Amino acid sequence: MRVALLLAAILALVPGCEVDCFDGGPLEQSYRDGQDAASKANEAALRAGYAAGLALTRTDGERDGAQAGYDAGFTAGYRSLRGYDAGYADAYDLGSRDGASDSTACSFGASDGHRDGDADGRRDGYDSGWSEGWSAGYAEGTSEAEAWCEASGIAPAQAAPPADEPAEPAADREELRVCYARGYEELDDPSAYARGLADGKRDNPDYQAGYRATYPDALARGEEDGVRAGYDDGWADGYAAGFGVGYAVIYSACYGDTYPVGYDGGYGVGWDSGWADGWSDGWAEGYDDVTCAG
Repeated sequence: MRVALLLAAILALVPGCEVDCFDGGPLEQSYRDGQDAASKANEAALRAGYAAGLALTRTDGERDGAQAGYDAGFTAGYRSLRGYDAGYADAYDLGSRDGASDSTACSFGASDGHRDGDADGRRDGYDSGWSEGWSAGYAEGTSEAEAWCEASGIAPAQAAPPADEPAEPAADREELRVCYARGYEELDDPSAYARGLADGKRDNPDYQAGYRATYPDALARGEEDGVRAGYDDGWADGYAAGFGVGYAVIYSACYGDTYPVGYDGGYGVGWDSGWADGWSDGWAEGYDDVTCAG
């Protein structure tokens, strides 16, 4: 695990996206070395897990059987027709009625609709006004610049060419580390120990006897607990979902009533502001676009 974390850190810190680990030379050899190291680590973890599984006792099996049985039963009960789905269905309609009758749905919808309409109207009006203002400003800026040129005749300065970018330095040692990490990561099997442990448990008769002794009763207990927990969670989610739908119907209707009013009011305000800014920007650009020859 420590080796895997170290290699992951190398890959994260070193910019190796352009490193060719299949160059037929030292980089590829480093990649193969990483693969070999990962394969050996996987084999060692598998053997260690198997030995640990064979060393478990009947008591270990009883404990694991009880836990596994309860977990399986709980999941089955939670997902059963008496669990989550039943609670969800029982609460949905109630939530929908309560959401539709909530007094804040229309007031919030109307307030948000007017606010959003005003914001959208200002934005669209600004864009439209800016375009028209820019055209008018550009024409006037050009006209004034041409008039100034006739009086002065000053030529513009030439821009200096951009400097060359420095070459990227090579980092051969870092490339070797990157390729080793890539090779290790490709064959690294984090599940090797767990697979070996499962095989060891399977081949351990004492452990299996204890496991089978406690599993059935725990399964039954877990199922009943799962049904109750699933119903409660389903009821909460069903009520919330129904409430949201009922609330949204009223909210959306009131939102739609006030949005156009806000939009129309905001559009005019945005247009006036946009025209002024557009004229200023257009004038400056039109003035700058004129080249004086003299």
